[in-house]
Amino acid sequence: MMRAGEVKIISVTPVSRGLVRPLLFVVAATALVVVGAHRLSIIHQHQTVLAFALVGPFVVVALTRAGRWRSHKVHVTNRRVIQEGGVLRHHSTSIEIRDVVATRVDQRVAERLSRRGLVVLETVAGPFVLATVRHPAALCRVIDAERVDESSDPVPLDTVFSFEEPEPFNFEGRPRRRDARRRHEWDG
Repeated sequence: MMRAGEVKIISVTPVSRGLVRPLLFVVAATALVVVGAHRLSIIHQHQTVLAFALVGPFVVVALTRAGRWRSHKVHVTNRRVIQEGGVLRHHSTSIEIRDVVATRVDQRVAERLSRRGLVVLETVAGPFVLATVRHPAALCRVIDAERVDESSDPVPLDTVFSFEEPEPFNFEGRPRRRDARRRHEWDG
């Protein structure tokens, strides 16, 4: 994954997507089974079966979404931006820092209030969408700082430059006159 001389600067896990509703359904279904067990004796007799039947599917959905969410990462190194993820089929995409022309954040009002947003890297080949992350402007600043470091001049500060005078060349000041008639025009 890491190349020689490459240093990881930051790793970010994108914002969770689709976890709130299954977790709310787990809480609601559990409350429904507990309250129903106090009200009706038939529910009280089959409380564990009903709990597994009502709560189980929502727990499975929440766990799979949490696993998929935790498996995605965005890594910023001194040379690349790497996006990787996947539970069963792992994928990895990387963009060289020197290929990034600009960074931008796409946010709606609700995302601005919750300090979340979509980070987009503008490249010569076109935009590359990273992920929806917390504090997207901070991630853009880190990437931009690495872009500036990458584009800086690799000449050390203690380098001494000297002036070498070029060799003198024999240039003519005026073009040669070829015939007398033109000589007359040139003289005036």
